[in-house]
Amino acid sequence: MSKKKNTERKIFGYHLALDIYDCDKKALDSIERCYYYLDTMVDHLKMNRQSPPFVVYTDPIKYPDKAGISGWVPIVESGISIHTITPTGFASIDIYSCKKYDVEKAKKFTREVFKPKKVEEKFFLRGEEYIHPSS
Repeated sequence: MSKKKNTERKIFGYHLALDIYDCDKKALDSIERCYYYLDTMVDHLKMNRQSPPFVVYTDPIKYPDKAGISGWVPIVESGISIHTITPTGFASIDIYSCKKYDVEKAKKFTREVFKPKKVEEKFFLRGEEYIHPSS
């Protein structure tokens, strides 16, 4: 007699995309501040980091229209990334996780760290057709 594997459809992931405008330019241009944001966000959302954040400057001479910082922290649940453009006070942030998380807490912490005057947000579900194998 063969054993049939049970499967269950569930949402695979939760994705919050934030575009923040007119931010504190000192925070946007600080490797330390962006590192702190990524590292601390993992704890705020009760996730599990796979490594410390990776944060780098974008060369302002070679790419003046993109001058700022890019960073990413890999988490077991997926990843959190940030890209800042210091001259315009803009940043884009993505928080993607297969674990449900507190979106309001993520937005509040982002506002505290970067002090944007305007926030555009999009939240969407990922992998709506993904089938999770179960035993």
